[in-house]
Amino acid sequence: MNRVLELLGPSTGGIRRHVAALTSALVETGWQVETAGPAGVLDGLVHQDHVVPVPSGFAPLGLARAVVSARALMRSVPLVHAHGQKPGWLAAVARAGLSPRPRLVVTVHNLVLEDAAGRASRPLAWIERRLGRRADAIIATSPEVAGRMAATASLLSVVRPVGPPAVPRRSADEVRRRLGAGDRPLLVCVARLHPQKGLDVLVDAAARLAGRQPPPLVVIVGEGPLEGELRDQIAQLGLADVIRLTGPSEHAADELAAADVVVVPSRWESGPLVVAEALQLGRPVVATPVGFVGEVIADGRSGRIIPIGDPTALASTIADLLDDPARAAAMGAAGRRRAEEVLGPAHLVAGVVDVYRAVLGCG
Repeated sequence: MNRVLELLGPSTGGIRRHVAALTSALVETGWQVETAGPAGVLDGLVHQDHVVPVPSGFAPLGLARAVVSARALMRSVPLVHAHGQKPGWLAAVARAGLSPRPRLVVTVHNLVLEDAAGRASRPLAWIERRLGRRADAIIATSPEVAGRMAATASLLSVVRPVGPPAVPRRSADEVRRRLGAGDRPLLVCVARLHPQKGLDVLVDAAARLAGRQPPPLVVIVGEGPLEGELRDQIAQLGLADVIRLTGPSEHAADELAAADVVVVPSRWESGPLVVAEALQLGRPVVATPVGFVGEVIADGRSGRIIPIGDPTALASTIADLLDDPARAAAMGAAGRRRAEEVLGPAHLVAGVVDVYRAVLGCG
């Protein structure tokens, strides 16, 4: 039976977009898909069928409520696909004792990194060490994730994450006016404000670019726990007129499409989907060699790759692109073609369906 429940936890970024893209692709290929997660988590992307209140933290009462809610849904489905360590563990606990017991596939989107996960690192690491044995199959979004899960997963596959096609809703001129860019070059970074994303490196690079005429406007789109530290860093460097923290965007494709250069300075990523979106929009991208970046960006041809944690290299690479708009545009066009080849939804749904059929005994 081609029926699956897609379960995710709180998400404001790539995981929710990935689940939306997967849901749409599965429906197009004949699967009956139900979606579940915290209220509103899929707003603006696809229809959400059920609310499962997966909490953002690890409060016992919140976790218990999520398990009860998930178990009620799982009684009537043959297959559950959970996205992330916490939803995967909740689904594993919820299906215990059910008869018949649904099969469980878990996509692990990110590794548990102590400096990235903060206080949640200990319980997430505990889950990560045990999740492979509790699920029927693990899907890793990168070889790095697969390497971490290989020791415990009975069935392990690597399927690259995909998001919905990036389509701007507003013109670049309108977005630039709203941001107050004027005739200044516009650099855009869309990211959770989190140490993992390397935003402090971008701020340091912006300080090195501030003397250009006209100085670029650096727009960081997103929210997260690092906001206070970033604002302090911006103030200490006197960059209030150079960098703007705009908060989250209702449709970040608008900001990406308006950018002269999209910057992704992450220290670690499984994706990152924002690179795929920027390339789909034909924008020149400067990124670190994280996740699938090396598969879609050939340095100097379809974008630029710079070392992790190097603000000098980041600043000089951005300056080179701003000084040669024709070359930057050619890179953007080449990046669009490459993203379509490597990260199309057909690759996503084929890999995931192979896993579904294997755990259901159809493959």
